[in-house]
Amino acid sequence: MPTNNIRSLVFIALFAALFIVMSSLTLKLGGSMVPITLQTLGVILAGLFLTPRNAFLSIAAVIVLAAFGLPLFSGQGGIAHLTGATGGFIFAFPFCALLVSMAAGAYLRTNSSKNKAVSLIVFFVIFELFSSLFAYVPGIPWLMHITGLPLGKALGVGFFPFLPGDALKSLAGAILAVSLTPYIAYIRSSTAKSKTGNYSFND
Repeated sequence: MPTNNIRSLVFIALFAALFIVMSSLTLKLGGSMVPITLQTLGVILAGLFLTPRNAFLSIAAVIVLAAFGLPLFSGQGGIAHLTGATGGFIFAFPFCALLVSMAAGAYLRTNSSKNKAVSLIVFFVIFELFSSLFAYVPGIPWLMHITGLPLGKALGVGFFPFLPGDALKSLAGAILAVSLTPYIAYIRSSTAKSKTGNYSFND
């Protein structure tokens, strides 16, 4: 097995484990069916350090294992949990990681700004859009479908209370991205080596 494939598997497993740990850190607001977790930060980190394919697989692997009953989401698992009130968010996460990785990779390749303040803003916007707001697109409609809540109430329990925390997690991810850019670029390239010896962030 090529070295870069072994590295890919190692990093997929590593960030899957990190996502599981962050899923276990839960705070539930009174009356809310959607708990506060660090899952979004786990998605950010997977998308930041891994290529799009590997970022997707790292989160999708956790969902597959949870589908077999392993308690990987806040101590819960099984099909019933995955298709419960938070199911829309859960199944959005692999795609969030994919989009974060694509956007972050594009910015790292162009490296259009050497200004750390500009990079901080760019990474924050990427994370806020693709790791946070994108998850609500399927998450809120699914929450409405499962609970029967109207849109206003679904937003009240599954959207508005989480925006400040999402912003903080996006900011934390952006600070890490700016601070660790050389390491991020190295890890992404080391797992994306093509057969011709060239590196592709999109592999």
